[in-house]
Amino acid sequence: MKDMPAPQNLTLPKERTYFLILAIFSCAVWLVCVITVFPLIGLLVGAFVAWIVHGMLIAGIKSEAVKVDADQLPELSRSFAEVCESLGMSKTPELYVKQAGGVLNAFATRFAARDFVMVYSDLLEAYGPESGEIKFLLGHEIGHVRSRHVLKNMLLIPGLFLPLIGSAYNRACESSCDRHGAVSSGDMDASVRAMMVLSGGKTTGKTMAPSAFSSQHFAARGFFVSLHELFSSYPTHTKRVSDLLDLKNGHSTPRPARNPLAYLLALFCPGARYGVFGVLITIYLVAIFAGITLPAIAKAKQRALAAQRQRALRQAEDSGYPH
Repeated sequence: MKDMPAPQNLTLPKERTYFLILAIFSCAVWLVCVITVFPLIGLLVGAFVAWIVHGMLIAGIKSEAVKVDADQLPELSRSFAEVCESLGMSKTPELYVKQAGGVLNAFATRFAARDFVMVYSDLLEAYGPESGEIKFLLGHEIGHVRSRHVLKNMLLIPGLFLPLIGSAYNRACESSCDRHGAVSSGDMDASVRAMMVLSGGKTTGKTMAPSAFSSQHFAARGFFVSLHELFSSYPTHTKRVSDLLDLKNGHSTPRPARNPLAYLLALFCPGARYGVFGVLITIYLVAIFAGITLPAIAKAKQRALAAQRQRALRQAEDSGYPH
């Protein structure tokens, strides 16, 4: 296995590039909202509702999930502490475990200036509390915390709905966090196996061949696969495994091209990652900007008609016709 990158070099350059573009666009949108009072009021109401909903999510975590510490699930607590130390975290987030009916997932979030990491119990049972696989998963989530993705996404809300680039930024963030996970795990084979379990399940995933699975990313390149990749806010599992194998071997495999027609269709899809909620926000933002631009367009048309009438009157006067 080649030398792993240092924690400060784990964020992919393309993530930084996408962030800069989205930040410029989003700041311009926020400026328009501040100047025009009506959108600002609507956004403040929306922010308050989002704060309430997120607060209820955190309340559910604190009251229903199992908080991990030295007394509760101590093996997992030690693994989490090792991961945070390996990534240079000065403050350890709170870690919780919850049963979710077989779902293999985890997430990181932030509320009231505190960071939280949630791991669903089936993943813990699949990996083991002190395994390299669980350290990869925990490192991935700590990557989100360390990179301040939650705070950045609050700033970038308008930009994240841009077609193509909004989803591309989210995919870049996930790829960067996979690199965090691999470094914190210290075991590239375990990191790859962790992705295999996410793809194939708790039992089957452990017996899969990573190289064969990653080759699917290069073999399946049709229109709909390309469209799926462009619409998604996550890299495909086949690409994530391919990237981890590249990191393990110390080289970069050229990425296969996507179908050009997929890019054309993806231009008409918002880049948010929030499902139905994202669509509703998109409609809301479109309504806001329609409310801003349509009156301006109407006034411009009125001014143009008035100028046209003035010109007609002057031409009539110059021609000597009564009016």
